[in-house]
Amino acid sequence: MKKQILIIVTLCLLTGCWDERLVKDINLIYSQALDKTDEGLIETTIVTIGGAPNESGAQVSTQKPAIISAIGNTPRDSRMNLDRKVSGELYASKNRVTLLSQELAEDNIYSLLDVHFRSPISTTNARLAVVEGDAKRALHVKVAETPLISNYLGDLLLGLEEVESIPKASMEDVLSSLFDKGTDFVLPLMHVIDHENVALDGVALFDNDHMSGSINADQTLRLLLMDIDRRVPRRFNTRVTDNEERRVNNYVTIDVEEKNRTLKIKKEAPKQFSAHINLDLLLNVVEYPKDTLYIEKNVIKLNEEIQKQLQYECEEVLRIIQEANCDYYGIGKHIRAHHYKDWEAMNWEEDYANIPLTVSVQTKVVYHGIIN
Repeated sequence: MKKQILIIVTLCLLTGCWDERLVKDINLIYSQALDKTDEGLIETTIVTIGGAPNESGAQVSTQKPAIISAIGNTPRDSRMNLDRKVSGELYASKNRVTLLSQELAEDNIYSLLDVHFRSPISTTNARLAVVEGDAKRALHVKVAETPLISNYLGDLLLGLEEVESIPKASMEDVLSSLFDKGTDFVLPLMHVIDHENVALDGVALFDNDHMSGSINADQTLRLLLMDIDRRVPRRFNTRVTDNEERRVNNYVTIDVEEKNRTLKIKKEAPKQFSAHINLDLLLNVVEYPKDTLYIEKNVIKLNEEIQKQLQYECEEVLRIIQEANCDYYGIGKHIRAHHYKDWEAMNWEEDYANIPLTVSVQTKVVYHGIIN
């Protein structure tokens, strides 16, 4: 009897969920795109799916994905105007992808994302990407194998991350970099192909809060090769000679089996620093149309050509990111941590582009397939 009374008292003390939101009353945003109009306003385009109860009372989606746009003075203002076009209130808790037009990204990225960082129901794990031209075009792509465009775009970006073609670029990562002085970030740079596919061009380079340049997809793999992160591009193709009559024989495809990367920052004088990346790679040749790798001297020669080419390509990437004033490797953060007085006396926005930033690449072909 006492146990029953205790249960009844406990049930009386239980409260309902004060912030309950029924699916039938809301519209979930699954992906969105932000563009700039000719008048300088913000146009927000969303992919949303509403819901309603079935016969058993469970909440299920009863609508096909809807693509809706609205214009406002700010992203929040345009969202408010979107609310006036749908039957239920909009929520971004299920948003997977946020796309930004290149024009907006070159202006100020934080002003576009502020609304998401401040809202407790926005997902900070949503992926970010920059789209050449109008970002909303990507939401209208028709993909046969994936009817839901939000799933297609989300899976595309996650897949590129998994194969180490791009670094992770979530809202949380971007926010951390924006408020971390002395380090910058990159975002996937994409374009729409005839309303049928969205393809990766490379990455957009950012100087603080605005896009300042870009590198292509192959250069992005070299950028990741020199990254201190454990990410290692699994496979990439590179030119090793120009002398072969058949074009295919000028190239080799390699896997990186192991990577050892170190970044050394040296203080040359007060407020003057240099940075050097040492990169040691163990490689596996997975495609070499010219063949002849059963001869040891040919393997040695091929390794020399690969090392020479990677050295050149890595130097080119470092030159481009410095010209874009993108401190992707966090050199300023290191100086701030270990030489704070110098950091305080420097103007990093101007000084970063002038510091000597070099790289040394060492390679060794340890595998070259089952044909020996």
